[in-house]
Amino acid sequence: MRRLFVFAITLAALFIGTTRTLSAQTQDDTGLWLAALGNGKFESLGKDARLRWWFDAHYRLRDDSGGFNQSIIRPGLGYAFAEEQSLWAGYGWIRSSPLAGDDFDEHRFWQQWTATPSLGDWLFQHRSRFEQRWVETGDDVGLRWRQFARGQKVLSDCPQWSFVVWDEIFFHLNDTDWGAKAGLDQNRAFIGFGFKRCPHARVRTEIGYLNQFGNRQGGTDQMNHILAINFFF
Repeated sequence: MRRLFVFAITLAALFIGTTRTLSAQTQDDTGLWLAALGNGKFESLGKDARLRWWFDAHYRLRDDSGGFNQSIIRPGLGYAFAEEQSLWAGYGWIRSSPLAGDDFDEHRFWQQWTATPSLGDWLFQHRSRFEQRWVETGDDVGLRWRQFARGQKVLSDCPQWSFVVWDEIFFHLNDTDWGAKAGLDQNRAFIGFGFKRCPHARVRTEIGYLNQFGNRQGGTDQMNHILAINFFF
């Protein structure tokens, strides 16, 4: 299991390194992504309760951080069936502003499996997410698979600084009348640092560089260079 997580992160890094070479035509942009993410126990159910809550919210800017790109609200519920593993399901509301055309809404249901093993000073997270997407610009339901691998190494105790690296790859599983094409959709790779006031603080901040590659399958691919600021609670 531990070897699998190390292999996944290494493979993701190799994928990012070859993305530019494989894409003959790529359009570049810079942006700013802000996010607040949280999950935890329902403490009122007792310290041994297995039911979990999930919430994340995002606000994203593009065009050199001068134009609105997307906002996301995503709640969910989970069940911890083992010490380091849990199953989740939830809903997402997404508001997007395309480069051409009017803004539109997307409604999304999602299910995922999450594991959080450790190896020495490293903390890992692995996530497999399945999404069903309804976009108001079309009638079809889009199916998408997302595979996420994350590594974090604590560098100091108090205040607590950590080094963070993660990668997430997205695959469309079907074609839709609103533009999705089966195959690779996008890849996101992050490298940065995390900060907590002390090891037991309830809020952690992470800031770093996020590379987002969008596969346009025959068109001009998109490469976004993003300053990502994330707050975890």
